Amino acid sequence: MTVQSLSMDDIQLERISSDYVTAGIHPWWIDEFTHAELENVKTHILTMIDENKLWAIGETGIDRVYPETLDRQKELFKWHFDLSEQHELPLVIHNVRSGSDFLEFIKANKPTRPWIFHDFRGNEDLLRKILQLHSESYFSFGLSIDNSQAIRELLPFVPLSNLFLETDDQKHLDIHDIHLRASDKIGVDAEFLKAQLWLNFRKITPQHLFT
Repeated sequence: MTVQSLSMDDIQLERISSDYVTAGIHPWWIDEFTHAELENVKTHILTMIDENKLWAIGETGIDRVYPETLDRQKELFKWHFDLSEQHELPLVIHNVRSGSDFLEFIKANKPTRPWIFHDFRGNEDLLRKILQLHSESYFSFGLSIDNSQAIRELLPFVPLSNLFLETDDQKHLDIHDIHLRASDKIGVDAEFLKAQLWLNFRKITPQHLFT
């Protein structure tokens, strides 16, 4: 299966080319687009939710590399979180140097919907703390399996029932190659791993997308 994360243009045109689509306001966009443009994006996201077109909300989140927009990032994340909870959709999260922010948020807001930490770069301690607070959290990895020794060492500690793999927007990556590399690092058969990833996906996918 392929999950399409919509770009700004895709959202504004409501252009969908996959059965499984996620849409949200990326924290980087706060610097790139005007307030009016982002409000327009919100309107299109709400329309796609009302028409049952979305598999998940996001990518959204907190990126502390951009401290000048931190308050706005947190405000927008809360908006996405509320949509996720209200419409019972998973939430896809961008997280950079913001583990403590998400731990505080989970404690204060007690999410009930699945959270997917896209391109997770935290350590084992953060992963365990997140799962203790919100067991329906998932951690996705892709290019980092190749370029980060820390992630390769972390992979065996990620519960298989909370794992996803991804290509992100890296056109040169093949998801089957990522399956093989991850299975080698984790120490499980690649076909078994793919079956588990499908079960994870099936578990969190809104029921209407299978009917």
